[in-house]
Amino acid sequence: MDQGWAALLGAAIGAILGGGAAITAAWLGRSGMKTQAQAVIQQASWQADATREQWIRQVLRDACIEFVEASRLQVHAIRRYHALVMFDQQGFDRDPEQIRRNYFNLGMRTQTAGLVLELEGSHEVRDAAERVLEASRRIPHLSEDHGNYAEAQEETQHMWEAIDEFVRVARTRLAL
Repeated sequence: MDQGWAALLGAAIGAILGGGAAITAAWLGRSGMKTQAQAVIQQASWQADATREQWIRQVLRDACIEFVEASRLQVHAIRRYHALVMFDQQGFDRDPEQIRRNYFNLGMRTQTAGLVLELEGSHEVRDAAERVLEASRRIPHLSEDHGNYAEAQEETQHMWEAIDEFVRVARTRLAL
């Protein structure tokens, strides 16, 4: 084979292989870009999920804090109210009607905070909140002769214990 034919054959083979290499490189580049784009999309999805989870946890944390604060203030208001009724206002510098209103308002605040937990809380958190609300409903109003004072005090203590249990459940849930 002479040099002309060898050069022509070499050029043809080089063109075929070079073109094939260029096509292969382009295909691999496109494939790599596609893989990279999928990785970026996956990362953005994970980030969005993490942000959403963090937001939900913050909403739940805020709702738990509000519920515990309202419940504990309600227990203190109940005890003040019981002392007012039982001991005929001795040692109280506030208007008895104000103490009754405070008792009622804090009960409503506890109920409202419980509604948020009913929507946002896990099954365990909802159950623990419901036990607090149920304990609150079991506290009787004092009778005229104060004969149910001991029962009212006992039920108030049950509410306090239910609040403590709620705190334990909420801590466990929020730690996840």
